[in-house]
Amino acid sequence: MVRKRYNAVKRTYTRARGGLSTLLQNPLMIGAVTGAIKNTINGQPPINIQKLQRRITQPNAKNPLIYLLAGYFLKSKPLMAIGAFQIIDPPADDIDTMSDEEIEALSDEIEDDEDGEEEQKICIH
Repeated sequence: MVRKRYNAVKRTYTRARGGLSTLLQNPLMIGAVTGAIKNTINGQPPINIQKLQRRITQPNAKNPLIYLLAGYFLKSKPLMAIGAFQIIDPPADDIDTMSDEEIEALSDEIEDDEDGEEEQKICIH
């Protein structure tokens, strides 16, 4: 009878070990889920495969795989989480990668904002 109860408890414990708790202990999953949530909040698709492929295949210092591999080889879980986050979450567009039309539209927005600031009056009561 004791053996039967012991086996039942043992089965329950081994089933409970897996699942969401082990998933949240994985730094790669933490970084990937956080990046997908941030993309969703900003109104972008959670994972944009085309941008992801372009960023990973470029052999430059902005490649997010550098952080991921450095974390793996240094056995640093926070560095691995940062690398996974950067892989999923695209960085802000640089002026070097933007087209001429996008740069002109951005400069027009900046000029409109500056004009609006000049017309505003500050009242201190």
